[in-house]
Amino acid sequence: MRLRPATANDAELLFEWRNDPDTRKSSIRTDKVKKAEHASWLSRVLDSRDRELLIAEEQEVPVGTIRTDLSDGIYQLSWTVAPNARGRGLGKEMVAMIARKITAPIRAQVRSDNISSIVIAKSAGMEFERELDGFLYFLRPAQK
Repeated sequence: MRLRPATANDAELLFEWRNDPDTRKSSIRTDKVKKAEHASWLSRVLDSRDRELLIAEEQEVPVGTIRTDLSDGIYQLSWTVAPNARGRGLGKEMVAMIARKITAPIRAQVRSDNISSIVIAKSAGMEFERELDGFLYFLRPAQK
C-alpha cells in the first residue's frame, strides 16, 4: 500500500465514498453531502496548510483515504476505507502508516458503535481518552 496526496482529480471518488451509507453512519456528520458542498470542502482541504488528505492505493487502485488536521500541536486523524475494500485490514494499515510518520500527538474521534475504527485507533497506538455524546476519543502522546 502507498499513500499519495489527494488532488482535485479525486473529487468524484471522494464524494462517492463520503456519501456511502456505511461511511455516513460512521461519520461525525451523518447527512448526505451535496456535490457542490463537497467540491467546496475539497478545495479548502487541498489549499490548507494544516490539513493533509491522502489517498491509500493498493497496486494503484484507490482503497481508502486518511486526513490529518493539525490543531494546537495535535494531529486529528480521520479515515475511510472504500466500500469495496472493507474487511481486509486496510484501514489499520493506512492509519498505522500515517501514525508512524507523525511524532506529535495524534487523536481520533470515533462513534461509540464503530467497532472497526475503535480497533484501528487502538492498533495505531491511541488509547481511550473519554466518551462524550456517543463518541469515543482516543489519544496517542507524542513519540520520541
